[in-house]
Formats: sequence, C-alpha cells, structure tokens
Amino acid sequence: MTFARTAAAAAVLALGVTIAPVAGAVAAPDAPCAQKQTQLDRAQAKLESLTAKLAAKKEAIAEAKAEVKAADTAQEKRSAKADLATAKEKKAKVKKDKKFQVKRVERAQEHLDRCLAKQPAPAA
Repeated sequence: MTFARTAAAAAVLALGVTIAPVAGAVAAPDAPCAQKQTQLDRAQAKLESLTAKLAAKKEAIAEAKAEVKAADTAQEKRSAKADLATAKEKKAKVKKDKKFQVKRVERAQEHLDRCLAKQPAPAA
C-alpha cells in the first residue's frame, strides 16, 4: 500500500501538480475555499485508489501470463488465454479511468489556486 501511495504521489508530481498533505489540508467548514479543498482531497484519494487498482490489475496480468505458460492441455490454454484477455481489458479500463482522474486532480488544484488567489491577504 505504501508503494501505491508513493507511485501515486510521484505520478501526480510528475505532471506538475502540487499535493497538499491531506491531514493539514482539511479546512474549517466556514473557511473560504473549503469546498474546493474538499474536492481536491477527494480527487486525490480517488487517484490513489485507482493507482492501487492499476497495480493489482498488472499483477493479475502477470498471473494470467504464468497460467498460460503453465497450461498443459489445449482446453487449459484456451481458458488461460481468455482470462488473460479479460485481465488486459480490465487493466485498460482502469488505466483510462486513472488518466481522467489525473485531469480531475489538476482541474481541482487549479480551482483551489484560483479561489485562494481571490482571497485577500491576511492582515498582520
């Protein structure tokens, strides 16, 4: 799980999106831009979830490939190849979902940045 979080953070940072720590990012409900921060936090959580799912799908493909190699009869080989094709389709769907979620995170970050820029500077 730690690897999945690290991979998600690296992927998001590679795209130039800054991630605020979730624990410190929780704003008070009456704070300006609290809704935008909540949306960003949810989008980042979903991205982490999709990253973990993608890793699991990759493992499933590796297992399916091993089953194809280990198949003895033609029937087993056909079944294993069908399982491999299904695993590849599922991975493609999760990969596509992750791609769109990265865009959602970027957009949520932009909205939060714009909202924060509109706020007056705190008086010292």
